[in-house]
Amino acid sequence: MDSIFLLTIGFIFLGALLSNVLKWSNKDRVLKDLQGFHSTIEMQSGKKVWGKTNIYSNGMELHFSRSASNALGNPINSFIFYGVDIDKIRTIFRNHGELSEKNQLKRAKEVARVSNPDFLHRSSRKLRIFFNVFNDAIGEALNVFLSRMKGSGGVLSTQGDYIKKMGTTALSSSGNEYDPILESYINKRVSVNLEDEHGHSEYCGYLKEYSSAWMSVLNCSVTHAHKIDLDDLTRLSLQRDLDFQYTLYEVKPGEYALDVKIDAYGEEPMKLIGVKGGDDDKDVAENTRNYQHRLNKTLKQGESLSFTLNNLPTETLIDVDPTLLPLSIEMVSEVRREGELPEAYFTHQKLLPELKLEIESTHIADVYLPRTIAIVRHSAG
Repeated sequence: MDSIFLLTIGFIFLGALLSNVLKWSNKDRVLKDLQGFHSTIEMQSGKKVWGKTNIYSNGMELHFSRSASNALGNPINSFIFYGVDIDKIRTIFRNHGELSEKNQLKRAKEVARVSNPDFLHRSSRKLRIFFNVFNDAIGEALNVFLSRMKGSGGVLSTQGDYIKKMGTTALSSSGNEYDPILESYINKRVSVNLEDEHGHSEYCGYLKEYSSAWMSVLNCSVTHAHKIDLDDLTRLSLQRDLDFQYTLYEVKPGEYALDVKIDAYGEEPMKLIGVKGGDDDKDVAENTRNYQHRLNKTLKQGESLSFTLNNLPTETLIDVDPTLLPLSIEMVSEVRREGELPEAYFTHQKLLPELKLEIESTHIADVYLPRTIAIVRHSAG
C-alpha cells in the first residue's frame, strides 16, 4: 500500500482524535472553577437551587444535597443544565461559608493567587494573550498549510473541507476572546453592575477571569435574602454561621409541632425573616404552600433564638412514625463538632417538615455573572 496514503490516513486519524479530545475537554474557563464546589444558582425567574457543581464541555450539573422529588412525585437527585438552561441563569454564588473545610482552603488559595499573582501566573496569562491576539493569523496560516496539502493530491485532495473543519475545531477549542478592557483589570478590584428586568445588583471584588459568556468576581461582600431548607442536613452542617436544634413531637393525634433553637456564630448580624412552606417546583397542598411563621429577629454573634412551629402541614409528615417521637436532632456545624453527623440523622431527615428558613445576611462569596447582563463599570482600587 502506498506509504503516502498510509501517512495521510494517519494524519487524518490523529488530527480527528486531537480535535475531538479538545472539543470534549473544552469547558468554559470561568465556570470550570466551580467544579466540585457547592454553589447557589439563581435563575432569571428568581428561583434558587443549591448543590455540588459538575462542569462539562456542553453544560453543567447540580447535585442536590438531599433527596428531592419533582411535581409528579418522582425522585430526583440532580438538575442538568444544557446550553438553553445556562442562558437562563442570572447569577451563580460560591459562598465561602457553605464550603467544606477542604474546599475553603482550596478557595482561599485561589483568592490569594488572584489578589497577589506570582510571576508564573502572570507569565502564563501573557502567553495565552499572545495566542489569542494572533489566533486569526495562526488560523490563516493553518488554512494555507492545509490548502497546500490538499493540492498535493492523494486522499487530502478529497478531504479538504473535513480537514479545514478539523483545524478550525482545534483552533477554537481554547474558546478565548481577548477583551482589552477586561484584561487590564484581571486580578484587580472592580465594581460589576448587573441589571435586567428583574432588578439591579452590584458586586465589588477581584476580577479573576472572563470568557465570551461569563465573568468571575472573587471575594465579594454580598448582602441578600436567601432561603435554607430546614430539612437539608448537609447544607445546615456545612454553613458556619448558625447551629440548629430540633425537637419534633406530636401535640395530639395527627397534629405535630417543631421546637427550633438557633445559635448565631457569624461575625455579621443575621436577620431571620421567617419560616415558609411550599416549593415552586412541586405540586404541594395549599396549606403547605401558604404556611408562614414570622420571626423578624436579628441575631448577633453569641445570641440565640428559640421558637415553636405549630400546626405543621400534615402533608409533609404523612410518613411519620409516632413511636419515633419526640425526635431530637442537633445540627452543629462541622467546625464545632467532632466527627461526622450520625447516620441516623439522615434517616430522620425524611421525617422533618419541608419548610424553609428565610435569612437576610452579609457574607463573603465569589460571584459568576453572564456577560449579557453584567458589565464591569468601575475600578475599585
